[in-house]
Amino acid sequence: MELAKYPIIVMTILVALIIAKWTLGISFGAVAEISSGGVKFAQEAPGKLADLEGRLNGAIREIEQLKASNLKDSGTPPEAKVTKADRVAVFAAQQTVSDQTAEIAKIGSGSGASPKKGFVWIGDFGAGRWDRAELASLQTGQPVTDAPDQLRVGTEYRALSNMIVREGLPASDAEYFRGRKSLGTIPRGTKLRLAGKPVGIDRQYAVQYWAEIELAGS
Repeated sequence: MELAKYPIIVMTILVALIIAKWTLGISFGAVAEISSGGVKFAQEAPGKLADLEGRLNGAIREIEQLKASNLKDSGTPPEAKVTKADRVAVFAAQQTVSDQTAEIAKIGSGSGASPKKGFVWIGDFGAGRWDRAELASLQTGQPVTDAPDQLRVGTEYRALSNMIVREGLPASDAEYFRGRKSLGTIPRGTKLRLAGKPVGIDRQYAVQYWAEIELAGS
């Protein structure tokens, strides 16, 4: 019975992934290994897992906001109830994942082919200050206060959230970050280095800054 449970677990996981593929349009790539420890996938799987959770986080936040707004004013059209703060909150939810997923999908782990750099959202900046910063000073552990154009390439920081890493700088269009493949995650507290100057993208409700980063060791 002890030996029989492993094939059952593996088959249950594979069936769940097949359902995810056909109902959600998500493919986790080729299976690299099946063992008593579980199912291991090819390198693209961690990035897709992170992207899926980010999308679910955003959808859940939108549903929560819709429920709250309906309770306040049932006579107002749903689109008119969405505030700037609501959009910022949904976007932030889409860019972060749980601690468990951050560990499973972190970049730079496992095979030497695993990516060790990519693009991440580092926060929103406007009116001379950060509305939300996702990078912290190594010395103080506090969110950065310098303006984006003062953040120097090569400087090291700590990640303040479990950030999803994208393969390239998002375009300011309808697809935005969805148009860039997820490579995986950087767990909260990870030391990273700026590999390029931050770029601001005006999304009307906020100017969101993205930067190319690379892992900087422990």
